[in-house]
Amino acid sequence: MKSGFVPALGTPLDKDGCLVADSLKKHIDDQINAGAVGLLCMGSMGQEAFIRDDVYPEVAKVAVEAVKGRVPLFIGAMDTSVARVKRRIAALEELDIDGLVFTMPFYAVPNRQQTINFFRGVAALTKHKILLYDLPPVTQARITYDMVLELIETVPNLAGIKSADTVMFRKLKLNPNVPKDFIMVYSGLDMCDIAYKWGLDNCLDGMFACTPYNSGKMVEAMEAGDYVTAAACLDNITGLRDCFLANDLMPSFTAAMNMLGYDGDFSQDYNSPVTETAIANVKAELIRIGELKG
Repeated sequence: MKSGFVPALGTPLDKDGCLVADSLKKHIDDQINAGAVGLLCMGSMGQEAFIRDDVYPEVAKVAVEAVKGRVPLFIGAMDTSVARVKRRIAALEELDIDGLVFTMPFYAVPNRQQTINFFRGVAALTKHKILLYDLPPVTQARITYDMVLELIETVPNLAGIKSADTVMFRKLKLNPNVPKDFIMVYSGLDMCDIAYKWGLDNCLDGMFACTPYNSGKMVEAMEAGDYVTAAACLDNITGLRDCFLANDLMPSFTAAMNMLGYDGDFSQDYNSPVTETAIANVKAELIRIGELKG
């Protein structure tokens, strides 16, 4: 991938849990037009763990058709067992995607060998490249440097990793046995401008999905060496995130996406409706940071 931002897309669903296809297509077009250098469809922000099994392949297919090969497209395929992953990805083998993205299995926290077994098992199910997704707040365990090295040696279709572990990335970059094309995507939103200086020049986060103006401007500034402007844009993005957290994260994200012109519900079906106070707070923040006109 080129240097730049990689949004974890939202997934718009209707009240019955069905995909709002036109909304997803518009979301993808707007992100690419804003300068996204890659897209993650059905990551954490994209409700991968909550989407109905029959809707999951439709989301992937619509995303492929909308992207049209303009940027790399990765599809989240996280689940709790190899058998469940097999059901998830069976319909994706003929799609033109650049990789499947997996966390370690969640619910029952695996030990080191179980984690290795899981990634080997899911990799063997697909002809696609796979990427590891290090997400300790959800999985309650980390993908470690030594795990990555063992998987590089034993999983031919392992293409990269997404993580916020800068120490691991440093070790991987300095290790001559790690392939030069091994993808390292940084996911520490609050430090992505600093990480860019260190050579971790791909940053992935769900907040980019609702901040295309600031995300594109931030990357342009970093490429020009203007880290003052880049820091201001990043502060805007994290400020909106903090607003979401203060007002119920996913319903607030839905409110923001709706205000930006994307129909559908972007949150889990058990969330409470967004409050009028939250809507007002989110709108004010979107206007303040320039994502929405006043």
